[in-house]
Amino acid sequence: MSEKILIVLHLLVSYIVECFSHLSRYLRSKKPTNYQKKKKKMDQSDKLSNLPTGVTQKILSYLPIDQAVRTSILSSEWRSTWSRLPYLVFDDQSGYDIKKVVNHVLLLHRGGIETFKLSNLDGSADSENIDKWIAYLSRERIKEFVLEHTKWDPYNVFSCIFLYKGLTRLELHNCLLNPPATFKGFRMLKRLHLKHVDVSGDVLGRLIACCPQLERVILCDLKGIADVTICAPSIQFLKVQGSFEDVVLEKTFNLVDVSIDWKQGSTICSGKLLRHILQLPRIERLTLQRSFLECAVGSLTKKLPKSCLSLKFLSISIRLDNSEEILTAMHLMRSAPALEELDIVFRKGKVTNDGESTYCLSDDKQNWEFTQLQRVKVICFSGIKAEVDFIKFLLLTSPGLQELEISFGQDMKGVDFSWLDDNQKNSAFTQVRVVKVTRLSGVKAEVDFIRFLLSNTSQRLERVILQPSSTEVSWELFKLLLAFKRDTLHADFKFLDPSSPVTPVQDSDDSSSDHNFDAASSSDSDFDDDDDDELL
Repeated sequence: MSEKILIVLHLLVSYIVECFSHLSRYLRSKKPTNYQKKKKKMDQSDKLSNLPTGVTQKILSYLPIDQAVRTSILSSEWRSTWSRLPYLVFDDQSGYDIKKVVNHVLLLHRGGIETFKLSNLDGSADSENIDKWIAYLSRERIKEFVLEHTKWDPYNVFSCIFLYKGLTRLELHNCLLNPPATFKGFRMLKRLHLKHVDVSGDVLGRLIACCPQLERVILCDLKGIADVTICAPSIQFLKVQGSFEDVVLEKTFNLVDVSIDWKQGSTICSGKLLRHILQLPRIERLTLQRSFLECAVGSLTKKLPKSCLSLKFLSISIRLDNSEEILTAMHLMRSAPALEELDIVFRKGKVTNDGESTYCLSDDKQNWEFTQLQRVKVICFSGIKAEVDFIKFLLLTSPGLQELEISFGQDMKGVDFSWLDDNQKNSAFTQVRVVKVTRLSGVKAEVDFIRFLLSNTSQRLERVILQPSSTEVSWELFKLLLAFKRDTLHADFKFLDPSSPVTPVQDSDDSSSDHNFDAASSSDSDFDDDDDDELL
């Protein structure tokens, strides 16, 4: 019996040993070799080479083309990545020989090219080379083409560019544009930007009309043109800048944003264009710069046949020594009952403090309110009485106004605000929540004006934002903040760094360049009356 048991145990042990032997061989076969270990370690450490192709190309698209080419030394995977970039941007201000670089890149490029941008501001690339590059690109599926040429020697656009059938964006600076008679238009073009381009009105009109998908048109300081007809059923944004005798809009019912910046123009044509714009069914933003409003004087009656119900943003440039121009601006605002934002640029006129030109507002403010107006921004404020009266008029006739921004436009030394006392007696801007004053130099006149604004606001004022014009006046304004803080404890004061961009006031209080001052941390001992008198 014992022998049988021993035999069974022996067989069982032999079976177990054999199983472990098979398991050991199996595990050894799965153990990675040294090459596999090294490769795995390299794969983990070289994450840059393992980025998806789309991400890599996106990174390279933000680099100058010469630096993008140099990334070929990073790894074998990056050696040819730049040659498949669909975006090629060349800038002659980068310090390299632009002719050699463009020729080299185009010769070695292996992928499709969708965007080609050439900045040739110093004229280092001659017309012959540019013609050759445009001809080469006609074999590609170019979607965006941008050429910024030197203004000293305008470039005559090579006819091969009109073979770019898939073009969606065309931007030309300092060029001569004359399409061939056989040109049928860019059927896919959505954005057209021409600056300092020599082109006739007829040619430009036909070019725009032959682009059925055109959505954005920018025409700046064109040459050889007096008038133009814009016929674009899909257009949504239009900017016209320069000197024109007439601009005619046809089939532009989808226009949403229009900007007109005229150096000079016909009074009749300006008024006609303005009335046409106000009748557009979808217009939401309108910008009228320089002398356009002056040219359009008398073009608007007190009541248009149909109000512009969609207009929400209006920016105008106005001279306050011209009562007719002021009335034209008022009639323009009357025509937009849904207006929410108003930007005003005060143009230089006859300097006076009698305010005679603004007397025309005294009747209007009794029977009209801009009920939807929420934000007003005043630019180039110089402190004359007419400007203050105009701002006061807007504040008193806009019950829903929430934000007021004033940007000084010149040195305020020598400006006298002693007459403000008369205005303080009958002013009450109880609806204002935010007051922002920028380009401050810290002089007494600015202090007087800010006090005028704050003395007429109510307990509803939530925020006061001040920004100096330079760091030299920052400490003076810091003391000014504390002085005003005592008088308006309910408001949150902010001091913007001079280098911070001037942006619309946001609801968020978080900003890296703002300095918040809490009422609890500012006591009377921090700023005494002697310091106040010294500043003033």
